[in-house]
Amino acid sequence: MRNIKIGYQLDFRNPPNSGRSFRDLYAQGLVQVETAEALGLDSVWLTEHHFTDDGYLPSMMVAASAIAARTKRITIGTYVLLAPFQHPLKLAEDSAVVDVISGGRLRLGIGMGYRAEEFEGFGVPRDERFGRTFETIEILRRAWTGERFSFHGKYFHFHDVRVLPTPVSKPHPELLWGAGMPKGMQRAIGLDMSFAWVGGRREINIYRDMLRAQGKDPAKYSVVSNRALYVADSEEQAWNDTRDALMYQAELYGQWLRAGGSGGTREPIIRPDPERLRRTSILGAPAEVMARLSEIIDTTPMTELIVVCQLPGLDPAKAHRSLERFGREVLPAIRAAKE
Repeated sequence: MRNIKIGYQLDFRNPPNSGRSFRDLYAQGLVQVETAEALGLDSVWLTEHHFTDDGYLPSMMVAASAIAARTKRITIGTYVLLAPFQHPLKLAEDSAVVDVISGGRLRLGIGMGYRAEEFEGFGVPRDERFGRTFETIEILRRAWTGERFSFHGKYFHFHDVRVLPTPVSKPHPELLWGAGMPKGMQRAIGLDMSFAWVGGRREINIYRDMLRAQGKDPAKYSVVSNRALYVADSEEQAWNDTRDALMYQAELYGQWLRAGGSGGTREPIIRPDPERLRRTSILGAPAEVMARLSEIIDTTPMTELIVVCQLPGLDPAKAHRSLERFGREVLPAIRAAKE
Protein backbone atom coordinates (compact mmCIF):
# COMPACT_ATOMS: atom_id res chain seq x y z
CA MET A 1 0.00 0.00 0.00
CA ARG A 2 1.22 3.50 -0.84
CA ASN A 3 2.30 5.74 2.02
CA ILE A 4 -0.30 8.51 2.40
CA LYS A 5 -1.42 10.80 5.18
CA ILE A 6 -4.81 10.42 6.86
CA GLY A 7 -6.90 13.41 7.92
CA TYR A 8 -10.24 14.04 9.63
CA GLN A 9 -12.98 16.44 8.51
CA LEU A 10 -15.57 18.50 10.39
CA ASP A 11 -18.23 20.93 9.17
CA PHE A 12 -20.33 21.33 12.37
CA ARG A 13 -23.61 20.95 10.45
CA ASN A 14 -26.68 20.71 12.65
CA PRO A 15 -29.88 19.84 10.73
CA PRO A 16 -32.98 21.57 12.13
CA ASN A 17 -34.54 18.31 13.36
CA SER A 18 -31.46 17.02 15.16
CA GLY A 19 -32.62 18.13 18.62
CA ARG A 20 -29.00 19.05 19.40
CA SER A 21 -27.65 22.47 20.36
CA PHE A 22 -24.81 24.06 18.43
CA ARG A 23 -22.94 24.44 21.69
CA ASP A 24 -22.97 20.68 22.27
CA LEU A 25 -22.16 19.91 18.63
CA TYR A 26 -19.13 22.19 18.63
CA ALA A 27 -17.94 20.90 22.00
CA GLN A 28 -18.16 17.30 20.86
CA GLY A 29 -16.54 18.13 17.53
CA LEU A 30 -13.53 19.59 19.31
CA VAL A 31 -13.28 16.46 21.43
CA GLN A 32 -13.18 14.46 18.18
CA VAL A 33 -10.28 16.61 17.00
CA GLU A 34 -8.35 15.86 20.18
CA THR A 35 -9.10 12.16 19.72
CA ALA A 36 -7.94 12.26 16.10
CA GLU A 37 -4.61 13.72 17.18
CA ALA A 38 -4.21 11.20 20.03
CA LEU A 39 -4.91 8.33 17.63
CA GLY A 40 -2.16 9.47 15.26
CA LEU A 41 -4.11 11.04 12.40
CA ASP A 42 -2.08 13.59 10.47
CA SER A 43 -4.51 16.45 9.87
CA VAL A 44 -7.92 17.94 10.54
CA TRP A 45 -9.85 19.80 7.84
CA LEU A 46 -12.71 22.28 8.04
CA THR A 47 -15.24 22.94 5.31
CA GLU A 48 -17.32 26.08 4.80
CA HIS A 49 -20.68 27.35 3.54
CA HIS A 50 -22.96 30.24 4.40
CA PHE A 51 -26.67 30.98 4.96
CA THR A 52 -27.74 27.35 5.36
CA ASP A 53 -30.53 25.96 7.52
CA ASP A 54 -28.12 23.60 9.30
CA GLY A 55 -25.53 26.21 10.28
CA TYR A 56 -22.79 24.75 8.06
CA LEU A 57 -19.53 26.12 9.48
CA PRO A 58 -19.38 29.78 8.33
CA SER A 59 -16.25 30.95 10.17
CA MET A 60 -13.28 28.75 9.41
CA MET A 61 -10.49 30.84 10.92
CA VAL A 62 -12.28 31.08 14.26
CA ALA A 63 -12.78 27.30 14.36
CA ALA A 64 -9.20 26.71 13.20
CA SER A 65 -7.92 28.90 16.02
CA ALA A 66 -9.90 26.89 18.58
CA ILE A 67 -8.44 23.68 17.15
CA ALA A 68 -4.94 25.14 17.16
CA ALA A 69 -5.26 25.96 20.86
CA ARG A 70 -6.38 22.41 21.74
CA THR A 71 -3.82 20.45 19.70
CA LYS A 72 -0.05 20.27 19.37
CA ARG A 73 0.89 18.22 16.30
CA ILE A 74 -1.94 17.75 13.84
CA THR A 75 -2.05 20.10 10.82
CA ILE A 76 -5.16 22.26 10.34
CA GLY A 77 -6.55 22.74 6.85
CA THR A 78 -9.46 24.45 5.08
CA TYR A 79 -11.32 22.22 2.61
CA VAL A 80 -12.06 24.76 1.23
CA LEU A 81 -12.19 28.43 2.20
CA LEU A 82 -14.41 30.43 -0.18
CA ALA A 83 -12.19 33.30 -1.25
CA PRO A 84 -14.73 35.58 -2.99
CA PHE A 85 -16.42 36.24 0.36
CA GLN A 86 -13.21 37.27 2.13
CA HIS A 87 -11.40 40.57 2.29
CA PRO A 88 -7.88 39.48 1.31
CA LEU A 89 -6.03 41.64 3.85
CA LYS A 90 -8.28 40.50 6.69
CA LEU A 91 -7.83 36.90 5.57
CA ALA A 92 -4.06 37.42 5.52
CA GLU A 93 -4.19 38.73 9.09
CA ASP A 94 -6.53 36.05 10.43
CA SER A 95 -4.67 33.16 8.79
CA ALA A 96 -1.31 34.47 9.97
CA VAL A 97 -2.59 34.62 13.56
CA VAL A 98 -3.91 31.04 13.34
CA ASP A 99 -0.58 29.90 11.92
CA VAL A 100 1.26 31.63 14.79
CA ILE A 101 -1.03 30.13 17.45
CA SER A 102 -0.63 26.66 15.91
CA GLY A 103 3.14 26.93 15.53
CA GLY A 104 3.03 26.72 11.74
CA ARG A 105 0.34 24.07 11.23
CA LEU A 106 -2.14 25.95 9.02
CA ARG A 107 -2.89 24.84 5.44
CA LEU A 108 -5.22 26.87 3.23
CA GLY A 109 -7.35 25.13 0.65
CA ILE A 110 -8.98 27.89 -1.40
CA GLY A 111 -12.04 27.70 -3.63
CA MET A 112 -14.30 30.02 -5.61
CA GLY A 113 -17.77 29.05 -4.36
CA TYR A 114 -20.79 28.32 -6.53
CA ARG A 115 -24.03 28.82 -4.52
CA ALA A 116 -26.08 31.79 -5.73
CA GLU A 117 -27.42 32.39 -2.20
CA GLU A 118 -23.91 33.03 -0.92
CA PHE A 119 -22.97 35.48 -3.65
CA GLU A 120 -26.26 37.33 -3.21
CA GLY A 121 -25.91 37.35 0.56
CA PHE A 122 -22.42 38.87 0.45
CA GLY A 123 -23.25 41.20 -2.44
CA VAL A 124 -20.56 39.73 -4.69
CA PRO A 125 -21.38 39.14 -8.38
CA ARG A 126 -20.92 35.45 -9.16
CA ASP A 127 -19.11 36.18 -12.41
CA GLU A 128 -16.34 37.88 -10.40
CA ARG A 129 -15.47 34.77 -8.39
CA PHE A 130 -12.59 33.63 -10.56
CA GLY A 131 -10.80 36.99 -10.66
CA ARG A 132 -11.40 37.75 -6.98
CA THR A 133 -10.04 34.36 -5.95
CA PHE A 134 -6.80 34.69 -7.87
CA GLU A 135 -6.23 38.28 -6.77
CA THR A 136 -6.76 37.10 -3.18
CA ILE A 137 -4.10 34.40 -3.59
CA GLU A 138 -1.59 36.92 -4.93
CA ILE A 139 -2.36 39.35 -2.12
CA LEU A 140 -1.99 36.65 0.56
CA ARG A 141 1.49 35.76 -0.63
CA ARG A 142 2.61 39.36 -0.66
CA ALA A 143 0.97 40.22 2.68
CA TRP A 144 2.54 37.22 4.45
CA THR A 145 6.06 38.51 3.75
CA GLY A 146 5.54 41.16 6.44
CA GLU A 147 6.85 43.84 4.06
CA ARG A 148 4.94 46.91 2.97
CA PHE A 149 3.36 46.53 -0.44
CA SER A 150 0.88 48.04 -2.84
CA PHE A 151 -1.55 46.15 -5.05
CA HIS A 152 -3.73 47.42 -7.87
CA GLY A 153 -5.89 44.78 -9.48
CA LYS A 154 -9.35 44.67 -11.00
CA TYR A 155 -11.11 44.11 -7.66
CA PHE A 156 -8.70 45.14 -4.92
CA HIS A 157 -6.53 48.24 -4.50
CA PHE A 158 -4.13 48.79 -1.58
CA HIS A 159 -1.35 51.29 -1.12
CA ASP A 160 1.62 50.85 1.20
CA VAL A 161 0.04 48.31 3.59
CA ARG A 162 1.77 45.91 5.97
CA VAL A 163 0.41 42.76 7.63
CA LEU A 164 1.82 41.52 10.93
CA PRO A 165 2.41 39.07 12.47
CA THR A 166 3.94 37.00 9.70
CA PRO A 167 3.12 33.29 9.59
CA VAL A 168 5.38 30.79 11.31
CA SER A 169 5.16 28.55 8.21
CA LYS A 170 7.89 29.33 5.73
CA PRO A 171 7.65 30.82 3.23
CA HIS A 172 3.93 30.79 4.14
CA PRO A 173 1.10 28.31 4.87
CA GLU A 174 0.62 25.67 2.19
CA LEU A 175 -1.87 26.75 -0.47
CA LEU A 176 -4.15 24.21 -2.14
CA TRP A 177 -6.50 24.82 -5.06
CA GLY A 178 -10.03 23.62 -4.37
CA ALA A 179 -11.92 23.46 -7.67
CA GLY A 180 -11.91 20.92 -10.47
CA MET A 181 -12.36 23.02 -13.60
CA PRO A 182 -9.35 22.71 -15.93
CA LYS A 183 -9.04 26.48 -16.46
CA GLY A 184 -8.81 27.09 -12.73
CA MET A 185 -6.42 24.19 -12.23
CA GLN A 186 -4.13 25.55 -14.94
CA ARG A 187 -3.98 28.94 -13.23
CA ALA A 188 -3.43 27.31 -9.83
CA ILE A 189 -0.52 25.30 -11.18
CA GLY A 190 0.94 28.52 -12.52
CA LEU A 191 0.74 29.85 -8.96
CA ASP A 192 2.45 26.67 -7.66
CA MET A 193 -0.49 25.41 -5.61
CA SER A 194 -1.31 21.93 -4.39
CA PHE A 195 -4.77 20.37 -4.95
CA ALA A 196 -7.74 19.69 -2.63
CA TRP A 197 -10.76 18.26 -4.39
CA VAL A 198 -13.97 16.41 -3.56
CA GLY A 199 -13.85 14.48 -6.84
CA GLY A 200 -11.90 11.34 -7.60
CA ARG A 201 -9.27 9.95 -9.92
CA ARG A 202 -10.37 11.88 -13.01
CA GLU A 203 -9.76 15.37 -11.62
CA ILE A 204 -6.61 14.32 -9.76
CA ASN A 205 -5.12 12.84 -12.92
CA ILE A 206 -5.94 16.00 -14.88
CA TYR A 207 -4.12 18.05 -12.24
CA ARG A 208 -1.09 15.76 -12.27
CA ASP A 209 -0.93 15.76 -16.08
CA MET A 210 -1.04 19.56 -16.06
CA LEU A 211 1.84 19.66 -13.58
CA ARG A 212 3.95 17.44 -15.82
CA ALA A 213 3.07 19.55 -18.88
CA GLN A 214 4.55 22.57 -17.11
CA GLY A 215 7.70 20.68 -16.13
CA LYS A 216 6.68 20.28 -12.48
CA ASP A 217 7.14 17.11 -10.42
CA PRO A 218 3.74 15.91 -9.05
CA ALA A 219 5.55 14.30 -6.12
CA LYS A 220 6.31 17.76 -4.73
CA TYR A 221 2.64 18.73 -4.34
CA SER A 222 -0.11 17.65 -1.95
CA VAL A 223 -3.18 16.02 -3.46
CA VAL A 224 -5.99 15.81 -0.89
CA SER A 225 -9.37 14.10 -1.25
CA ASN A 226 -12.09 12.92 1.15
CA ARG A 227 -14.49 10.02 1.77
CA ALA A 228 -17.27 9.33 4.23
CA LEU A 229 -16.09 6.53 6.53
CA TYR A 230 -17.83 4.65 9.33
CA VAL A 231 -16.58 1.68 11.30
CA ALA A 232 -19.13 -0.60 12.97
CA ASP A 233 -19.59 -4.32 13.63
CA SER A 234 -20.83 -4.88 10.07
CA GLU A 235 -21.47 -3.08 6.80
CA GLU A 236 -25.21 -3.38 7.41
CA GLN A 237 -24.97 -1.70 10.80
CA ALA A 238 -22.72 1.01 9.38
CA TRP A 239 -25.22 1.74 6.61
CA ASN A 240 -28.15 1.76 9.02
CA ASP A 241 -26.34 4.26 11.28
CA THR A 242 -25.28 6.60 8.46
CA ARG A 243 -27.99 6.24 5.78
CA ASP A 244 -30.15 9.19 6.81
CA ALA A 245 -27.15 11.50 7.28
CA LEU A 246 -25.59 10.47 3.97
CA MET A 247 -28.87 10.96 2.12
CA TYR A 248 -29.48 14.34 3.77
CA GLN A 249 -26.01 15.51 2.80
CA ALA A 250 -26.23 14.20 -0.76
CA GLU A 251 -29.66 15.75 -1.31
CA LEU A 252 -28.44 19.21 -0.34
CA TYR A 253 -25.16 19.01 -2.22
CA GLY A 254 -26.98 17.72 -5.29
CA GLN A 255 -29.37 20.67 -5.18
CA TRP A 256 -26.53 23.15 -4.71
CA LEU A 257 -24.40 21.69 -7.49
CA ARG A 258 -27.26 21.59 -9.98
CA ALA A 259 -28.33 25.14 -9.15
CA GLY A 260 -24.73 26.35 -9.20
CA GLY A 261 -23.89 24.78 -12.52
CA SER A 262 -20.83 23.05 -11.07
CA GLY A 263 -19.42 20.28 -13.22
CA GLY A 264 -20.88 21.42 -16.55
CA THR A 265 -23.44 19.09 -18.09
CA ARG A 266 -22.35 16.01 -16.15
CA GLU A 267 -24.48 14.52 -13.38
CA PRO A 268 -23.43 16.08 -10.03
CA ILE A 269 -20.72 13.99 -8.38
CA ILE A 270 -22.80 14.03 -5.18
CA ARG A 271 -26.46 13.01 -5.42
CA PRO A 272 -29.07 11.22 -3.26
CA ASP A 273 -28.68 7.77 -4.77
CA PRO A 274 -28.63 5.28 -1.87
CA GLU A 275 -26.97 2.49 -3.83
CA ARG A 276 -24.24 4.81 -5.05
CA LEU A 277 -23.73 6.34 -1.60
CA ARG A 278 -23.44 2.92 -0.01
CA ARG A 279 -20.95 1.87 -2.66
CA THR A 280 -18.76 4.99 -2.61
CA SER A 281 -18.68 5.48 1.17
CA ILE A 282 -16.29 3.39 3.25
CA LEU A 283 -18.58 1.43 5.56
CA GLY A 284 -18.26 -1.75 7.55
CA ALA A 285 -16.34 -3.77 10.07
CA PRO A 286 -12.62 -2.97 10.45
CA ALA A 287 -11.51 -5.62 7.95
CA GLU A 288 -14.02 -4.38 5.35
CA VAL A 289 -12.97 -0.79 5.87
CA MET A 290 -9.30 -1.74 5.58
CA ALA A 291 -9.90 -3.62 2.32
CA ARG A 292 -11.84 -0.71 0.83
CA LEU A 293 -9.23 1.80 1.92
CA SER A 294 -6.46 -0.30 0.43
CA GLU A 295 -8.24 -0.31 -2.92
CA ILE A 296 -8.82 3.47 -2.88
CA ILE A 297 -5.30 4.30 -1.77
CA ASP A 298 -3.69 2.07 -4.37
CA THR A 299 -5.84 3.30 -7.29
CA THR A 300 -6.15 7.04 -6.53
CA PRO A 301 -2.95 9.12 -6.83
CA MET A 302 -3.52 11.26 -3.76
CA THR A 303 -1.09 12.10 -0.98
CA GLU A 304 -3.70 12.54 1.75
CA LEU A 305 -7.12 11.02 2.43
CA ILE A 306 -9.58 12.85 4.66
CA VAL A 307 -12.08 10.60 6.43
CA VAL A 308 -15.49 11.94 7.45
CA CYS A 309 -17.18 10.21 10.39
CA GLN A 310 -19.20 13.16 11.73
CA LEU A 311 -21.94 13.36 9.13
CA PRO A 312 -24.71 15.99 9.48
CA GLY A 313 -27.33 14.87 11.98
CA LEU A 314 -25.40 11.78 13.09
CA ASP A 315 -25.15 11.39 16.85
CA PRO A 316 -21.66 12.71 17.74
CA ALA A 317 -21.22 9.81 20.17
CA LYS A 318 -21.58 7.38 17.25
CA ALA A 319 -19.19 9.41 15.09
CA HIS A 320 -16.67 9.47 17.94
CA ARG A 321 -16.97 5.72 18.43
CA SER A 322 -16.38 5.17 14.71
CA LEU A 323 -13.33 7.46 14.82
CA GLU A 324 -11.91 5.57 17.79
CA ARG A 325 -12.40 2.21 16.12
CA PHE A 326 -10.82 3.52 12.93
CA GLY A 327 -7.81 4.84 14.85
CA ARG A 328 -7.33 1.67 16.90
CA GLU A 329 -8.43 -1.12 14.57
CA VAL A 330 -7.73 0.18 11.05
CA LEU A 331 -5.11 2.95 11.09
CA PRO A 332 -2.32 0.76 12.56
CA ALA A 333 -2.83 -1.71 9.71
CA ILE A 334 -2.60 1.12 7.16
CA ARG A 335 0.64 2.31 8.73
CA ALA A 336 2.05 -1.23 8.83
CA ALA A 337 1.13 -1.92 5.19
CA LYS A 338 2.74 1.20 3.72
CA GLU A 339 5.62 0.77 1.35
